[in-house]
Amino acid sequence: MTSASDLLQTVSNEFRDVVSIVTPEQWNRPTPCPDWTVLELIGHVVGGSQMATSLVGGASRIEAIGLLATDFVGTDPLGAVDAALAAQREAFDEVDLENLTCQHHAGDMPAEQLLGLRIGDLLIHRWDLARAIGADEQLPADAVQRVWDDTAPMAPIIAQLGVFGDGPSGTVHDDAPLAERLLDLMGRRGIKPRSA
Repeated sequence: MTSASDLLQTVSNEFRDVVSIVTPEQWNRPTPCPDWTVLELIGHVVGGSQMATSLVGGASRIEAIGLLATDFVGTDPLGAVDAALAAQREAFDEVDLENLTCQHHAGDMPAEQLLGLRIGDLLIHRWDLARAIGADEQLPADAVQRVWDDTAPMAPIIAQLGVFGDGPSGTVHDDAPLAERLLDLMGRRGIKPRSA
């Protein structure tokens, strides 16, 4: 079984790989995330990674929320991604995941739970970014399984959380590929995964 730390590295590498092939002409393309362009989606992931790094380092909820309003991308999106993901990995590797409580804006949570949220954010937004620029959308199976296991229990209330669109559509069969079911659970409507 792949460790959460290794999964974080996998999804970080995969997200970074897609960012590395984005061309300047694609920065303003729309993404499957309503109201976010490619550049704004990258900024969201960078900001979320910076926020997680600060929380694991002992930042308060208010301090962490303040980071979300900061522009970490600047004129070098790939450089910003590299710095944010490296800092995030180092922060999680240096703490006791089970015994550290972080003041996340959604409520206090163990660092291990926050790590799971970061794995999910990077995995799903890697798909969003690939879809937006026409890149390979295939997701790593072990990360898909981890995010599914973390998220599926919330299916009945996920739409009420306001962070996964409308939640599951109810139209994807239980025998569909797990990646397809996960994308639907995360509010991606009527979109079958494709490869480049």
